[in-house]
Parts: sequence; structure tokens; C-alpha cells
Amino acid sequence: MKNIFFLLLVSFFTFTSCISDEESSRQVNSGFQGNWFGTFSGDESGTVVFVVEKEGTIVGELDITSNNIKKEIKGYVNFSGKFDMNTDNGFKFSGYLAGNKSNGTWTTNNQQGQFTFQKK
Repeated sequence: MKNIFFLLLVSFFTFTSCISDEESSRQVNSGFQGNWFGTFSGDESGTVVFVVEKEGTIVGELDITSNNIKKEIKGYVNFSGKFDMNTDNGFKFSGYLAGNKSNGTWTTNNQQGQFTFQKK
């Protein structure tokens, strides 16, 4: 009897966590939608402009100052503000959007630094 109760308990937590993850990926009106911009510094520096769309998807452009390279950046922000976005050449930005601002870290290969974003 204890084994059945344990299996039911584990199943319940397994299914409820999956539903929660699934629900968070189906945003229809992100609280962070709009135009964002910012700067990054560290081993590389430059600017980032991006749009958070109503589904939480992120699309924008990264401009690396040192070699004047522009790269498309894409990502996703969940309902709580946690976001991840990256470029095809390996720049990764992670953090939380909170209100109209965000600070965090970026990485690429063996380089890293800090960023600051704000909503227009």
C-alpha cells in the first residue's frame, strides 16, 4: 500500500511540474513585450537592441564595437522575466528582466562581461 501511495505521489509531482513548464512556454501576452536597448562591456563591448514579442520571443541585433560586426540575436523570456538569448557566433546573454531594467552577464568562448538593458 505504501508503494502505491509513493508511486501516486511521484506521478503527481512529475505531471504537475511538466504542466507548469508547458504552460510557461505558451505565453500569449508577455509582461515584458516592447523595445529594449542596452550596452555590454568586458572582454568585448558594444550595444544590443531587441524586441520582446507578445509570446515572449526575443529578436534583435548585437553590435560589437571592436570589429564593427553586427549579429542577429534571438531568445526567449518566460513569464517571470528569466531570459536567455544568443547569437550564431556564440554570444550568450542570461538574466532577468525586472520592470524596465535588466543587469547580468554575457559569455562567449573564453570571454565574458556585464550588460545593462532598459526598456524604451
